[in-house]
Order: sequence, then C-alpha cells, then structure tokens
Amino acid sequence: MPLDAADYQGQGLTEDQIRRIVDGSTPHPGATLTEPAVMECSIGEFPVTYVKCLLDAPEPSEIVAKLLTSDRWRLVTIDTGHWPMFSQPHDLARILLDTLRA
Repeated sequence: MPLDAADYQGQGLTEDQIRRIVDGSTPHPGATLTEPAVMECSIGEFPVTYVKCLLDAPEPSEIVAKLLTSDRWRLVTIDTGHWPMFSQPHDLARILLDTLRA
C-alpha cells in the first residue's frame, strides 16, 4: 500500500509536497516484487549515474558501493531525501542533464 504522510517526514519535504505525493500515490505494482528482471548482461556493464540522496543514509548500500568501483558507474550526491523530484527538482534536473551531456 502507499505510504502515509508520516513516512515522508525528515526527507526534506514541505507539508504541501508531502500532501501532493500522498494524494497522488497508488499501490506498488505487485509483479515487480515477484517477477525478476531478465537482463542479457550484468548491471555493472551499463553506464550509470547513481544519485545518492543523503537524508536516506550518508553512504550507498554495500551492493551499490561495489558497483561504483566500475569505471562505468558515477556517484552524485544530493542533500535531500528519497524524493528529490519534489524537494529539489532543479538540482535533480541539472544532475540528469549533466549525465546526458557526459
């Protein structure tokens, strides 16, 4: 089920942003939890910019940290929570545009 307003506290969001997210939320598609993604190569072979939202945790997970050792993965941090598209949309857009230009 979708998260409620309390789940968004401490993520760098205003009350209006939280209300907008909660009002527009829908349940997570169940099949994404039960059907594995099938890939023809390792995820580490893709060029990736990993956007780490620092309010979630200061460091990437162990799995992501290992992938970041690849010369194809790049780490970018942003000082916000898990929803930068709401809390810092301009900074996130800049990161995404910089990724396209790289």
